[in-house]
Amino acid sequence: MISVIRAFRSEVLKFRRWSVLAVAGVMLAVSTFIAYLTFHQIASGATGREMTGLIAAFHTPQGLVSIIGQARSLIIAIALVMVTANLAAEWSQGTMRNLLVREPHRLRWLAGKMLALVLFVVLFVLLSMLLTLLVSGIFILVLAQGQGIQTTPWTSAEGLRVFAAFLGNEVLCLIGVSALGMIIAVLTRSVAAGVGIALAYILVVEGIIAVVLPQVTQWFPGRVFNTIVGTTVPLVGPTPPQGYPAALAAALLWTVGFVVASAVVFPRQDVTA
Repeated sequence: MISVIRAFRSEVLKFRRWSVLAVAGVMLAVSTFIAYLTFHQIASGATGREMTGLIAAFHTPQGLVSIIGQARSLIIAIALVMVTANLAAEWSQGTMRNLLVREPHRLRWLAGKMLALVLFVVLFVLLSMLLTLLVSGIFILVLAQGQGIQTTPWTSAEGLRVFAAFLGNEVLCLIGVSALGMIIAVLTRSVAAGVGIALAYILVVEGIIAVVLPQVTQWFPGRVFNTIVGTTVPLVGPTPPQGYPAALAAALLWTVGFVVASAVVFPRQDVTA
């Protein structure tokens, strides 16, 4: 356990790099801007098929979550790339050998690294969502009197329950995405290949298979990770066709499966550089 904690602490130090902080800052700014843009469109009376659901939910307890949730697809993609690139870089940069000299117990090192990565990804999204909530909330409160917008349902007990459920499911989704990034990085051992495969799988492969075998792809990892959030607020993600309990169980099984597969493959890999 001490070895895992040491690996965790050494990995956390890397998050103080300016490049990591810059990515986090950009993501916070982009997610906040998307939420603001969505709110502005609704408040200004924009119409359209894609806006119908958002307009209907605007004055309900789901209104605020529906607005800030519009940025989640981008956040999930960034989280997947961040985890995959961070872990695969240990091979691409030739630092894996040195790390394993310091900590020869590979699973302890991998556990510590992944704990740090998951913690960073989860906290990153929590801060992103909370900042978006704060900025959007302040903006709405300032304009509420002038435009007659009622925000009471958003801060009601039901509104807070919806937000907590959304945030909890989003955290589960990101943990699953992080596990997916881990197994891809372990198998590819290359930043370019890992990031390319990760994005291609999430954005293209599952979508193509879904056209032919929709009943099968509903159990694929990218789908179940995404749909567990849509159960709480359908406007921020598709609703799981198999139901929330089954989708949640599938998401947990995929996450555990990725972790176990990584734990089996990683100790058996040759590290020559």
